[in-house]
Amino acid sequence: MERGTESVLGTLTGGGGSAALAIATGARPGELHGEEAIWQETNCYMDLWIELLYGWGLDPRAALAFSVTQDFEGDHFTFFKYPQADIEQLYGTIVQEMAVYDTLEAHVAEQVGRGHTVLVEVDSYYLPDTRATAYRRGHVKTTIAIDRIDTAAQRLSYYHSVGYYTVDGEDYRGLMRLEPALRDNGDLLFPYAECAKRVRPPLQGVALSDAVVSQMRRHLGRRPQRNPVSRWREVFGDQVSHVLVRGDAYFHHYGFNLPRQLGANFEMLGHCLTWLGEHGHHVPASATSGAATIASETKVVQFRLARAVARGRPDLCTETLGTLEAAYDEVIDGLLHTFGSVDPVHG
Repeated sequence: MERGTESVLGTLTGGGGSAALAIATGARPGELHGEEAIWQETNCYMDLWIELLYGWGLDPRAALAFSVTQDFEGDHFTFFKYPQADIEQLYGTIVQEMAVYDTLEAHVAEQVGRGHTVLVEVDSYYLPDTRATAYRRGHVKTTIAIDRIDTAAQRLSYYHSVGYYTVDGEDYRGLMRLEPALRDNGDLLFPYAECAKRVRPPLQGVALSDAVVSQMRRHLGRRPQRNPVSRWREVFGDQVSHVLVRGDAYFHHYGFNLPRQLGANFEMLGHCLTWLGEHGHHVPASATSGAATIASETKVVQFRLARAVARGRPDLCTETLGTLEAAYDEVIDGLLHTFGSVDPVHG
């Protein structure tokens, strides 16, 4: 495809610089972003990949075994995302960093024209789908996945968060850094971009099921050596005091990076366990129920912290954290008993 023409992947819709929900409806196994979800949004990179896999007609639940590796990192819970090796093994898709040296538009057009999807860090200031938060208000980094572009019309379509959108006009020029203030600013670094290349058919049937079990065993071998909720409890009181001092704006950052990441991660694990059960594997009820408990009780923690900030009084969430701690042990013990683990070095 020559630049300046539209991607072979389809006709773009929308206009006037506004984002229009455009994803086709169809079968969405598990409906990870559905109304029944406890955490309808996880993090921008994870949500993007979920929607991208759905867009390719694939089941994103199969590749969620990695979620057993989440740890407490001291100031946050692991920012979880699909490992590239797992994406390649299950879905036949290679994800590699792009070399960006020309205009971003030129690189995106080249790769999309080859049938690939470009994942690129952009400024939410130019994303109309963030109208409720950052659009035209603040400069917030996020990742989108572009699979259609028309450089002549200055229009592109992309996956972001829990949807699929189209943008054009001034927003297109902002995202592609074509506005003079962005294009001619030598102090701006090139954005980080990845190219997702579908190089072989995804696994299916028994081959897929066996690969998921293998991934579960391997990731269980990479699990934290100590219950991460226990480690969080040890510093929770100090962190709550800090949140109260910093106020509401800081609480939102804390809530996203701790209770949300922990809860959403284990909700994703629950989806993987459901997938395994649907494909003939025994999954202990304690692991499934424990994952659901972590997903729901972390939301309780977030609500209680929000109330504590509003009242200006600390809440140590002692009982809730105890429930989370016990649930984590139930999940991991049940999965180890059922699937075992493989040493990541010697396995």
